[in-house]
Amino acid sequence: AVDLDPPAEDGKELAQPLQTLSLLAAIEPLREQILEEVLTAPGDAAQTATLPVPPDPIWEPTILPANHADVDVEALAQRVPPECFYLRFGSFANYVWFQELAERFGGDIAQAVMLRGFNYEASARMERMLATKMTTLAKLFGDKLIGDMAVIGSDLYMTEGASLGVLFFATNPGLLNSSIGSDRKAALAQHPDATLSEVIIAGKPVSLLSTPDNRIRSFYVSDGPYIFVSTSRTLVRRFLEVGGGDTSLADTPAFRWARTWMPNANQYAVFGYLSPDFFHRLVSPQYQIELRRRLRAIAQLEIAQVAQQVATAEGMSDFDLPSLQAAGLLPPWFDQRPDGAQTLRSDQRWIDSLRGGRGSFLPIADVELQGVSVAEAQEYEKIANFYRTQWGRMDPMLVGLRRFRGEDPRAEQVALEAYVAPFEPDKYGWIARQLGPPTPVELQLPADDAASLQLHLKGANVLGIVSQDYHLFAGVKDMFPPDAEDTKGLIKTLQALRATPGYLGAWPMPGIIEQLPLGLGLARPDYAGFSRMIGGLWRWTNGSFSLLSFDRSIIENAIPQLQPLAAPDLAQARLRVADLTGSQLSSWINRKWYERGWRASHGNARLLDAMHQQLKVPGEECLDVAQRLFDVRLQCPVGGQYQFQPLPGTAAGGWWESTAWPAMVRDAKGRPSPPATYSAPWIGWFRGGRAHLTQGAESLSLVGSLELELQPLAAQATPATPDMIPAMDFDLFSLPMKLFGNSEGRAEDKPQRKSF
Repeated sequence: AVDLDPPAEDGKELAQPLQTLSLLAAIEPLREQILEEVLTAPGDAAQTATLPVPPDPIWEPTILPANHADVDVEALAQRVPPECFYLRFGSFANYVWFQELAERFGGDIAQAVMLRGFNYEASARMERMLATKMTTLAKLFGDKLIGDMAVIGSDLYMTEGASLGVLFFATNPGLLNSSIGSDRKAALAQHPDATLSEVIIAGKPVSLLSTPDNRIRSFYVSDGPYIFVSTSRTLVRRFLEVGGGDTSLADTPAFRWARTWMPNANQYAVFGYLSPDFFHRLVSPQYQIELRRRLRAIAQLEIAQVAQQVATAEGMSDFDLPSLQAAGLLPPWFDQRPDGAQTLRSDQRWIDSLRGGRGSFLPIADVELQGVSVAEAQEYEKIANFYRTQWGRMDPMLVGLRRFRGEDPRAEQVALEAYVAPFEPDKYGWIARQLGPPTPVELQLPADDAASLQLHLKGANVLGIVSQDYHLFAGVKDMFPPDAEDTKGLIKTLQALRATPGYLGAWPMPGIIEQLPLGLGLARPDYAGFSRMIGGLWRWTNGSFSLLSFDRSIIENAIPQLQPLAAPDLAQARLRVADLTGSQLSSWINRKWYERGWRASHGNARLLDAMHQQLKVPGEECLDVAQRLFDVRLQCPVGGQYQFQPLPGTAAGGWWESTAWPAMVRDAKGRPSPPATYSAPWIGWFRGGRAHLTQGAESLSLVGSLELELQPLAAQATPATPDMIPAMDFDLFSLPMKLFGNSEGRAEDKPQRKSF
């Protein structure tokens, strides 16, 4: 049976990795926690760094099968340090395609799906720090100069200053060096405080273009046909050391084995590899301790900026920290930190003395960790102990994207492969607890489902009697679902469920269906196998299949289409979503996305009004001040632009609003409804998709395909149309079985029940 409530001991053991992942990702809850610490009490930050840096965890070696001697490894990987992530594009054209995907969504590819009132503009940040710019000319002639390229680095902290760089294999090094040199001279002329100098790294001259606040920090070195531009001095040193004979990513057994089953011949548009050494570095004391320190530095900068705005509103002229503390605008313990860094004011903004300005911190790889406080040592010991005892070693992760011509001539198909291999199921027991072993059986479900999901689950163990594994499946028809506000309360919830045109089923010997508390009022099945339960729920069974739905016609339509089929792949989960263009479901999605966007848009406007009213920022300046304070670009999620509306007859009064608000209409209940021209971000390009999840004895794989219809960009120099790329001529979903050598017999071997 499905165990929805994990045991208490599992919950405790899961808390540590989740906290660590929060630290690795620097997500908002941790930011808010540290911000509160800075404001309310000195706490551990007042301690000095008197202890030596803790040692790295001792990792177990990764056990791999024997490598093939003739594995084809690209030359580019021979210049990549093994501790770096590796995002290879194979050609400049593939990079342009990926970069234009981000450009369509404001420079943040996550906004293809997510709905936010702000944009970190990660692509623009990296272009600014590296002093590189994707021009129309570069798009036209890039493939003439660049034979291969990749983005590499030791972290992905894009919003604050990542340790990364762009590695090129130049087919014409002279012209490419000349082009990069011209870009750097143009950036030097554009920024008066920038300097261009030559530094010696690993015995070689390296060009450094930089500003005092690190908003530009670009190291550039050419080594034969290989050209590397990076934000990090450490990465440049490692690039040159690898070129001088140190171990490269291409030399590591894990990467060579990965290339045996994700070979160059597949021509991935994007190939990503996260090595065990990359994960080891993220869990190292340098990264874990410095990441928390830099989050505290961000909090210091934000608080100092707000204090300065309040001081300005109060008529103060001195904005140094002692003056702000004397005025009661900052706590006495403000700026007490173990690393000795200070919050300094420079040209109307605040910077960190060690790391630089907000949004362009010194990369973590370049921060020298010389000592730690008692609290930092204790916190890190908890993290290191968890990984030593629970994980032992890190598993490499791979991802590949390939482009194909779609079924619709206007669309293209993007095939996704993601693997964790080698894979140790014992470390991920909480994932596998509910799922049965991979199965070569796929259920044929009704063709008119708007979306469907089928899972292979473990059987129940009740009083020592073990039932067999079974398939649980569900589908939903095209519909306009009820609103959550209309479904509060038991009766309304029941009414909403009755109005939802969907079904739930199981096969064979459907364990979970029999255990649902729906048997009250169950009538004996009629001659066709139908029975009706309390509330109008229909159930149909033939002794093998069992179906539930509030609409009998949905069951009747499904019965002749349901059958188990031999699938070409082994999987535990199979998801399918149809093209939702013009459907009722897409109208509902548009409305829900618009409602969320409407609230976020008004939230941003209230923030700007508060800055005007409480911090006394001049009305027209509130947007610029807010964006500097939070280091983001505020955006209207419903497609408008924020404008300040002066209050007639007053010198300084007014309010902020969005140009998109007048187009909003309200429904009969007074709720905001989208105009006819509005579309949720992903409805405009999504044309259907499938995904299969497979956990084998030695691998975890997610394979999927997306049908995309993307409109050409206005500034696209050479628009690529779907008919310019090949059609898919293989079965994508059979890849995991072929790659890892699974067989039907092995797939049915039941994994042991283990968890953290």
